[in-house]
Amino acid sequence: LYPRSAASGCAGDCDGNGAVTVDELIAGVNLALGAAELASCPAFDADGDGAVRVDDLIVAINAALGGCGEGTER
Repeated sequence: LYPRSAASGCAGDCDGNGAVTVDELIAGVNLALGAAELASCPAFDADGDGAVRVDDLIVAINAALGGCGEGTER
C-alpha cells in the first residue's frame, strides 16, 4: 500500500501531480536530514507525526516505483 498524504494525495508527491519523481525523493532526503523545512513538502510526512524519517522515505519510494493510483490509501 502507498499511503496518501492529505495535502497532495500521495506520500512524497510535493507538487500534487499524482506521481513521485526523483527530485521529490531528493527533497524528502533533505527533509529527513533537516536540510529543509517540512512546510516545503508536507506530503513526505506519510504517518502524520510532524517529521520525515526513513519509514516515510520508504513509503514515498514505494509510491515512486508503484504509483499513486486508486486503492492505495492508508
